[in-house]
Amino acid sequence: MFEEKVRAVLGARALLDDNDPRVEQKWKELIVLLSEDENLTLNFLQVCTKTELSFLSEIFEEVAYNLQSKKYIELLYLLDQRYPDLNLKRSIQIAEEYMN
Repeated sequence: MFEEKVRAVLGARALLDDNDPRVEQKWKELIVLLSEDENLTLNFLQVCTKTELSFLSEIFEEVAYNLQSKKYIELLYLLDQRYPDLNLKRSIQIAEEYMN
């Protein structure tokens, strides 16, 4: 159920142009979903696709701030190693700063 909800919002986000003002609403929905339960979020991140991860990187900081989880940050670094071409490191470092 959780994965389906996240994927539905991600799909709607993917259909929007980056300049569409509705993108912010999708970000808010994703932040709420991914901030509800750390374990569900970590499990989803482990199985999400490269494209899904790319869209999720837009909200790494807000989710990090809400979760305050070292496990979350550690997993993001592992995903950065899995998909080095996404260049996630800077987004992850910013997310890490949001935890302090």
